[in-house]
Amino acid sequence: MKKLLYLFFAVVATAACQGKKDFSPNEEPGMQRANAVSIFESKDSQKRWILNSRDVDFSDLQNAALVAPELLWKDNGKDAGKVTAERGVFNYAQRLVTLQGHVKAVSLIHGLTLETDHIYYDVDKDRVWSDKKTVVTRGGVRTVAKHGVETNSKLTQIEFKKQSTSLPATVKELKGQLK
Repeated sequence: MKKLLYLFFAVVATAACQGKKDFSPNEEPGMQRANAVSIFESKDSQKRWILNSRDVDFSDLQNAALVAPELLWKDNGKDAGKVTAERGVFNYAQRLVTLQGHVKAVSLIHGLTLETDHIYYDVDKDRVWSDKKTVVTRGGVRTVAKHGVETNSKLTQIEFKKQSTSLPATVKELKGQLK
């Protein structure tokens, strides 16, 4: 009987070893991948923001890795702004969305566009910022913020980072600048 039991375990072990030889981490059991995912937050029965993504990897317990994310901001139930990017990360603990790669933020209310390679959204503070070169376009006028911008999700209060303006010290300098 013992010989038969050993033979049974030997057959099971041999069969288990004859599975696929190329192991891909993408196929590991327990990986948490999903397609067409929406992450959102509601307040007073209305969504404040919605983060949609074509593909999401939830395997990191701190961050959700996003592919082709789209962040939609709401104002009184209506779409207020939208951000698209190539990839991103949503940090659960910090409640911080980071979007990268051809990032384009559009105010659907004010006709304003921000274009950069990297943008952040702090969910709790409703704060959006970029620390990279950002092109701001409104009404056909383009302005470049070399060191990024900071704004709210409605894109109404835009602050250009590290910008400096020098005022003329004398009337003569003022007249020289007006020419």
